[in-house]
Amino acid sequence: MSTEFAAVASPEIVKVAPRGVNGRELKKTKKRVLTKRAVMWLGQTCNLRCYFCYFLNRIDDAHHPEHPFMDIDKAKQMCTTLREFYGCTSIDIQGGEPTIYPHILELISHCRDIGLYPTLITNGLHLAKPGNLEKFRDAGVRDFLCSLHGIGDIHDEVVCKKGAYVKIIAAIERMKELGIPFRFNCTMSKPVVPILPDIAQKAIDYGANAVNYLAFNPFEDQETGIRTHDNVAKYTDIKPMLTKAMDMLEEAGIECNVRYLPLCMAEERHRKNFYNFQQLSYDHHEWDYQSWMWTGLQPERMKEGGLVPAFRMGVRDRQIMGHAHKVRDFYVEKPVLAKFIFGAQHVVARVEQAVRGADEMYREEAMIRAKYDAGYRYHEACEQCACRTICDGFHGDYADLFGTGEATPITNIPKTDDPRYYIKDQEKVVEPEDESWAL
Repeated sequence: MSTEFAAVASPEIVKVAPRGVNGRELKKTKKRVLTKRAVMWLGQTCNLRCYFCYFLNRIDDAHHPEHPFMDIDKAKQMCTTLREFYGCTSIDIQGGEPTIYPHILELISHCRDIGLYPTLITNGLHLAKPGNLEKFRDAGVRDFLCSLHGIGDIHDEVVCKKGAYVKIIAAIERMKELGIPFRFNCTMSKPVVPILPDIAQKAIDYGANAVNYLAFNPFEDQETGIRTHDNVAKYTDIKPMLTKAMDMLEEAGIECNVRYLPLCMAEERHRKNFYNFQQLSYDHHEWDYQSWMWTGLQPERMKEGGLVPAFRMGVRDRQIMGHAHKVRDFYVEKPVLAKFIFGAQHVVARVEQAVRGADEMYREEAMIRAKYDAGYRYHEACEQCACRTICDGFHGDYADLFGTGEATPITNIPKTDDPRYYIKDQEKVVEPEDESWAL
């Protein structure tokens, strides 16, 4: 696979309105480099039961090994490894719901002390309580990624809790008052699709730094049958409302990202905002594949037990097993241990990654995740698409529900093999702590 991508656009820097703590002035860039953001899961304990949740079964099952929150010493050890071994400079901390983790303020302070700037991905319920946001601010949280999955009763319906919308809005209003930066996540389940522009308007009204619109795809516990024609929207039904929302955000100068939709589901002007697996590693608000592979292993998500030693993609595989045929034998004889070591269903494909440049290795990892871990599929029309090699196609679960006939080949550009072809034109917010590598 070639690493000779098309030239990346010059890293134009644009000043934007002050939105950060103490009115700090943020910058934007078109420079596309591999992210240095990590992710960790503290345990699948939560105060909501959102029907789209990747980990719903683990949250409902108190006996699941990933359900309880991990000890603070284990969490600190993970964060130190992410900073010192993987070189990450920021981290998304998840639960379940991380704001109810008993040691969360201590963990935030630890991350700040070691130069791993912390974001909390949160449903906002706990943060609505008076005085709580001040504690997180003082501990050193960098920003919040708020899960706003609807407006009013629709949000409450999606997260399965009456009154949840009132609380998350109260928390967001208080973030704005205190000058704590925040972004929005919105999962595009069927009831939410008609109000995607309303989510955009909330971001404009409150001054969010970015909005992420996420396809309702199964990556973990969603595979257990929660998804139906009643809650999963067709991509062609999503497109017009998403287009309107993105136009609103573009006009307001707010970063907008769309995750896991085929590129043909975007108007030409919005393809720069669409991120499939191959584009994710160039979004510094997303996660580094090397460290993500490590923190995604079950021992790194459990309260009990030690951590799997840190490793690097490619180098790790060949050091442990040497050659692909040995891995095949190992996987047959000890499948559970193999999954712990290699962190994916398609072990052989990962081991056969050569020790090569980071861009190409990350791209191969992205393609493995799409093809083997999530079962993405293409329609025969995709073979005529100029973006065939940089687009994942249709998630396998979605294809089971609706097929792949919505595919519309992109033919107005030359064929491209550069995953940055479109995203190089997007302006992305850069936090001050990331300027040394992101600009």
